[in-house]
Amino acid sequence: MSPEDEALKRKFRGLEGGQLRVDSLFRVQGLNIFDEHGWLFFTAASMTPPRGRATASYGAEFGVPKFLRVEWRDPASSFRAEGPHGAMLGGTIIADHTVSVASRIPDAPLEDRRRNGGGFRLKIRIHPDGPLIGWDLERAPGSAPDGSKFHHAGGDFQEAYIYNGKVLRKGWYIHPKTGERIETDF
Repeated sequence: MSPEDEALKRKFRGLEGGQLRVDSLFRVQGLNIFDEHGWLFFTAASMTPPRGRATASYGAEFGVPKFLRVEWRDPASSFRAEGPHGAMLGGTIIADHTVSVASRIPDAPLEDRRRNGGGFRLKIRIHPDGPLIGWDLERAPGSAPDGSKFHHAGGDFQEAYIYNGKVLRKGWYIHPKTGERIETDF
C-alpha cells in the first residue's frame, strides 16, 4: 500500500461506508459516477430538480473515494447496461469531470463522528458546469447549533434548513467555474 493510501486508511478509520446523497440543479440524463478504480459508484437514467434526488448507502475502500469521475450523456442515444445497477452506455458524453473527494474532507468531522457517533453523509450535487462535493454528519433533529440535524457541513454546497415548510437557513453552493457563492431555498 502506498504512503498516501496508508494515510487515507488512518484518516478514515471506522468510516467504512456512509450515506450517499445525489441531486441535480438541472435535468441530467445518463448519469454515471465512477470511483478511483473505475467501479460504478452511482448511476441514474434521469434526475430532475428540485425533487430529483437519490439517497443510498455506499461503501468505499478508505471510507470515501479518493476521487470521483462524473459523466452524463446525450439522452437520445444512451442506454442502461444489463442488470439493475448497470452504467448508462452509448451515445455522446456531454460532460466528463473528475473531482477529488477524500483529500478535501477535514479531520474535524471524522474525529467528531468517532467520538460522538452519527451518520456520515457524502453529498454530490450535479451542476451543468461540473459536480459539487459536500459532506456532513447527521444526528438527532434539533441537535446542531442551528437547530437542524446536520453537523460539520462542508464542501461546495449545503442544503437549506427547512422546518414545517419554512426556510430557516438558506442553502448555498459555490459555482464550479466562477467560485461565486450562490444562496438557495433548497
